[in-house]
Amino acid sequence: MWTNTPLCAAAARIVGRPVKLVLSREEVFRLVGGRPRCEQRVALGADRDGRFTALVHTGVGATTAHARYPEQFSLTPRHLWKSRTVEIGQRMVYLDTVANSWMRAPGETVGTFALESAVDELAHELGMDPIELRRLNEPERDPTTGREFSSRNLVEAYGRGAQRFGWRDRRPRSRRDGSWLVGQGVATAYFPVFRFPATARVRIASDGTAVIRTAANEMGMGTATAQLQYAADLLGLPIDRVFFEYGDSALPCGALSAAGSSQTASAAAAVSAAVDKAHRELLRLAGGGSPLAGAGHEAVQARDGGLYRTDDRRGETYGTILERAGQECVEVESEGSEPTELAEYSMASYGAQFCEVRVHERTGEVHVSRWLGSFDCGRILNPRTAASQLRGGIVMGIGAALTEEVVFDDRTGRVVNRSLAGYHVPAHLDVPYIDVVCTDVPDQRAPLGARGVAEIGITGAAAAIANAVFNATGKRVRELPIRLDALL
Repeated sequence: MWTNTPLCAAAARIVGRPVKLVLSREEVFRLVGGRPRCEQRVALGADRDGRFTALVHTGVGATTAHARYPEQFSLTPRHLWKSRTVEIGQRMVYLDTVANSWMRAPGETVGTFALESAVDELAHELGMDPIELRRLNEPERDPTTGREFSSRNLVEAYGRGAQRFGWRDRRPRSRRDGSWLVGQGVATAYFPVFRFPATARVRIASDGTAVIRTAANEMGMGTATAQLQYAADLLGLPIDRVFFEYGDSALPCGALSAAGSSQTASAAAAVSAAVDKAHRELLRLAGGGSPLAGAGHEAVQARDGGLYRTDDRRGETYGTILERAGQECVEVESEGSEPTELAEYSMASYGAQFCEVRVHERTGEVHVSRWLGSFDCGRILNPRTAASQLRGGIVMGIGAALTEEVVFDDRTGRVVNRSLAGYHVPAHLDVPYIDVVCTDVPDQRAPLGARGVAEIGITGAAAAIANAVFNATGKRVRELPIRLDALL
């Protein structure tokens, strides 16, 4: 929350009317921080057969003294690959600039760029397929914590992606199309699982409708859609008979947050607990004349707008139960379970980013011509909204790799390119069709079997582009964004 937000709220309280505060584009650059700068060093050592003997990932990140936020790029190398020895470290420096902020996949985005570029470079030095090198160094347990993985199907994601993309490891500068040098690159996507205790309220009415209430945020990621689908399934109701209310601080919340790709699983755990509690209350209300009399919660299932025994399929609709009890509805509130699974298991979403680039031999222009993301994010609750989230992250990754850069005046710490004329976000012609596939293997340790799908899309994307640029040109670029002069 930036300074303009509480100022707007304070102004509304003073005048007693709604107030709208709009920042100009320049003011956005001056007030709203972005991804902080960092410098990383990665060193890899391996046996002749490609098994890692040493992994070093260290570096320095920048932040401000008045609003400290570290870009935790050193998190990713702790969990991706096994190595005989590991050294990971990070230091921070304080600069007088606009405050840093979280951007999609904070830490993991820049961390995967450095690490996965180095893995690709080592594969080239060894004369190995970079996918085979990663397969050789796939760990059985978390490399630094020793914890068991809750579920990890990264090798499967690589295999499926390689087949669909048509991956072939070719020597650098071996393909061209007229004046365009053509290259392919691949890199690993990674983002850890977060889940927070959330609270939800469920109201089941005698007219056969249900309302789910929780103070979730909807910023376009499909939270309402996923929760409606899940709640309707739990309640045994058609989706058009279930309503989802959110986005109001008066609604139950808990620690629910639209951050860390955590909201869907966190809210779903609370919705599941609330529906379970509502079913128990309905069973209590079912009188002696009900076919559900004496049935325990474990002996019934929700379907066809009511509760029915699993043994002989006898049961009643919600409306019948409530009418007999003389009630219009049953309304309960419950908190989801504590995320104890995060303390017991190493939990993350994984993926493999495949891309093809074309680099103009005379101008150095880079054009991304093909993309496929193959992801392992547990159970996919809604394939359409999940694919949209993953594509959005990849588009941001293309911007990070090729077009987007905040330029600071070293004398004042001010942003120099404070408009969209100087700060270039990817346009339609910069982005190819993005193919997305998912393993869709439920994680048995996670609520619904689902893990986060939002932020992982950007991770590994910049490394895949840089690796493809090397494959096209034979030039290794280690600084983002990749400028024309680096390739001339």
